[in-house]
Parts: sequence; structure tokens; C-alpha cells
Amino acid sequence: MTDLTWSVSWETELDDAAHGALAALLARAYTAEADRFTDGRSWVGARPELRVVARAGETPVAHAGVIRRFLRALPDGPDVLVGDVGLVAVDPDRHGSGLGRELMARVVATLVDLDIPFGFVSCGPDVEGFYRAAGWTRLPGVSVRLIDTHHRTRVDPGPAMVHAVGRPLSAWPAATVLARDGQLV
Repeated sequence: MTDLTWSVSWETELDDAAHGALAALLARAYTAEADRFTDGRSWVGARPELRVVARAGETPVAHAGVIRRFLRALPDGPDVLVGDVGLVAVDPDRHGSGLGRELMARVVATLVDLDIPFGFVSCGPDVEGFYRAAGWTRLPGVSVRLIDTHHRTRVDPGPAMVHAVGRPLSAWPAATVLARDGQLV
């Protein structure tokens, strides 16, 4: 992985060419949803606030988007500030190389730099092991109420995962439902 360069970029720092290259990576990584990444669109729901990207030369080969937001811990817990992580992608030709593990380490370092208490990701059961191996903890029995990409409210049964960044995991509020009152990243 010495052939890679890494960057953390704010969304306003990216030009159309950068979005086009990221869209191409995301279409390769999310083949079932490749049509969402057309015309240089490098996001699906909410646009990330910043992006962690690895490049081989000029070509993006790993990506994660982050947006800071509050989740409501229901039924009666406090709001909790998180770095909501999404659009996690590694070029399929590089799967199994350790690049995903390095990407997630850099995401956590970015969350530390942002002074965020927790990282948060909701994912499919098929990739839960990947996040666990990267130090993320599943929130058992927790579902996520969210606004999907069609602007409908729905419940995602999980897994919902958290990473203690600026506070201990014991400070995470008790909840059975987390309300993400914004679109997926």
C-alpha cells in the first residue's frame, strides 16, 4: 500500500473532476446501485461533509464520507453527537489487501481530529465483521429510524455500530431506537 496517497477533503474543496472520479469508484464498489452514481454524482443521500480518500496515482481506490450530526436516542435518551460514516468503499480489485482496514483507521483518526465523541455507521449484516475487525462495536437490539434516499421515513434494523472516539463507549446512551433525522450518508 506504499503506492497510495491519502487525503481528507472538505466537500467544498472537491471539483467536478474529483466528484467524477469518486463516482466511478463508488459505482464499482456498489454495483447494485451503480446507476445512482451517474453524471459525476459521488453521493446517494446526504452529501458528506468531508471525505477520506486513498488514491493510486490520480485514481481513487478507497473512500469514506463523514458528516457530523446528532442522533436522538429513543425512547427518552439524550441526543448524541456522532461522526456519521457512509459510502465506505474499496475498489473491488483491492479487496483483501488491508486497504479497508487502513481506510477505517484513517476515518477514526479524522473523527478524533474533528473532536467527535463517537463514530457511527449503520451497515448490512454481510459487512458487520469488517467493521468489528476495525474496532467498531455493534449496538445490540438497536434499530435506526432514518430518511431514505426517496425521502421516506423507514426503520433500518441494523446492525448499528459505534466507535468510541472522544468518549468511552460507556457514555453511549441507552436506546432501542436511534433517530437519524437526516438522510443516509
